[in-house]
Amino acid sequence: AATTTTTTTTTSPPQLAFISRNIKMRTWAVLLSHAAILLLVSADALMNGALSKSDVRKIERGGVAIIPDFIPPDLVTALKNDAKFLFQNGDFTPDGLTNTALSKDNQGFTGKADRQTFRGGADWESNVGDLKSRTEFQRRMNALREQLSIDLVGRSSLKKDGERRHEMTYNWYEPGAKLGRHLDEHHEETKGVKGWLLGTRRSVTWLLYLNSGWEENDGGALRCYPRNGSSVQPIGSHEGNLQIGWLDHLEPVYLDCFRKSGKSALYRVVNDDQREMLSYNEFDVPRQPIEFVKSLRDEYKDRFEQISTARLDPRFAAVGYDNEKEMQVAQASLLPDKEDAYFIDVIPKAGTLVLFDSVSLPHLVREVTSSRQRIAATGWFHEDSEFFFEA
Repeated sequence: AATTTTTTTTTSPPQLAFISRNIKMRTWAVLLSHAAILLLVSADALMNGALSKSDVRKIERGGVAIIPDFIPPDLVTALKNDAKFLFQNGDFTPDGLTNTALSKDNQGFTGKADRQTFRGGADWESNVGDLKSRTEFQRRMNALREQLSIDLVGRSSLKKDGERRHEMTYNWYEPGAKLGRHLDEHHEETKGVKGWLLGTRRSVTWLLYLNSGWEENDGGALRCYPRNGSSVQPIGSHEGNLQIGWLDHLEPVYLDCFRKSGKSALYRVVNDDQREMLSYNEFDVPRQPIEFVKSLRDEYKDRFEQISTARLDPRFAAVGYDNEKEMQVAQASLLPDKEDAYFIDVIPKAGTLVLFDSVSLPHLVREVTSSRQRIAATGWFHEDSEFFFEA
């Protein structure tokens, strides 16, 4: 009969300890390798301007996204030096808030009291100053814009490029300068003869600050007026109809100017993207100042807040009246604006990026109390305007 021999090998305690240490070392090596990959991915995401899901949601729901240290310090310094060179070169012009009730020649903007912008005969891509640094920053912002075109609901046209589609500039505030409360974009129907002329509109506002060592007591804070809570749905526009107000503080109210009747209506969105009409009749949008509450059904009037009025934004002021007295009477007829008890102040520290919706979020710049200039790169990402007419 065949004999089967079984050999048993016993591992000694020192050998077990060696094997255990070897496994632990390899495990740590794998973990460290994975951590290095994650760090590289994070660095690459930052390099390409990626925003967190939380930041995107803030923009989409009516809040303010604030990202410290968005670009490296050396790029901050290069952009700041570029702005200073362009300012000394005469490429900035005073550019306050245009009061639509006054002619262009009577705006009264001055360099000491108002914002100044880099638009004087040059633009972001002009071969003046440090074009290389501006191009590098533009690359980062383009990557961020492309991300927003994917992550923000209904804004896929942000991805498109083209002449005058997106705006980039520098802002310059001398000591004592400030900028009043305003919106960066309004419904085209409220613009009178200037409405419905362009194929795109401002969609997302962004600002990148270039002020090293800036503190709260230097003034110049960006004061934003978001909702005290998150909107119940994406804000700004719905099916091409821009938002003009709020219902119950957190529900966007939209203005539809393309009804079958040829008139307009106010509505909100409920139950799986269904429209609920809020105006008691379809109406013609009057000339400014506009008081949309007059067109609402009685049950909604006390629950409604209009975002822009003549008192809150000079771009929403009275136009087309025969004399100043008639204009003052029209403005006095507006209902009192509800007090804004909630706001966010952003200190303009170097490298900080701020983004928010251009249609729904009022903001202002507080007076610069520092002896230094307040400098920022600013701009707007554009999306397609749902409707426009060739001039």
